[in-house]
Amino acid sequence: MRGTPSVPPPSSPREGARAARRGGTRLLALALLSALACAAAAPRGYRFAGTGAYWNDDGATDIDDLTERYPFYFAILFDPASTRDPDLRPLRHDIERDPVDVFNFDALNAIAVGYFELSYRAGRTGSASPPDDFRAAKLLAVPWKAYTTTDDAALRDAILDFFADAGSGRKRGTAVSAPRIARIVASLAAKERDPGRRARILALTDALEVESSSEWRE
Repeated sequence: MRGTPSVPPPSSPREGARAARRGGTRLLALALLSALACAAAAPRGYRFAGTGAYWNDDGATDIDDLTERYPFYFAILFDPASTRDPDLRPLRHDIERDPVDVFNFDALNAIAVGYFELSYRAGRTGSASPPDDFRAAKLLAVPWKAYTTTDDAALRDAILDFFADAGSGRKRGTAVSAPRIARIVASLAAKERDPGRRARILALTDALEVESSSEWRE
């Protein structure tokens, strides 16, 4: 088992953000080239970045705001040699903010970046990586709990958008997660009083179960 890297942690948040971008830009670009789910009618939502500001006009990803807000999370996340788990407490704090504001959606999108990065990293070898798989599962638990603690319609919709994207199998390494995400989404039905959103949860659960039983895998 690999030991803890000898490289010291970033000395400042900005240095950590720069290190994260240098170490992770290539993997992130490859992992997220396909378009993520987009709630175009909402001023905020899940579209990789809450306001759309994290997409440049030329379509390139720009996650400066996210890496500035969560520098140590990204520094660990984008270091494939690291055996440390990223600290999820800042993400939990932000995604569960009340009243809901842009930071709830920033946290959700930072989670999405992390989830797809870990899934891509495992998918590159064609087999699940237990450490990365465990970290990805811990990431999924953060928006699940936020859904159960918020009544904000936009945030609940955004979390469902993320789960739909994460379980769709469209991105490398994510198809194997469909059964896990189907169970997560199904558990939300009991927490949902809105009939329209509950119907969406049931339909999404069915779709994820179909994906789970598909013979096609990456």
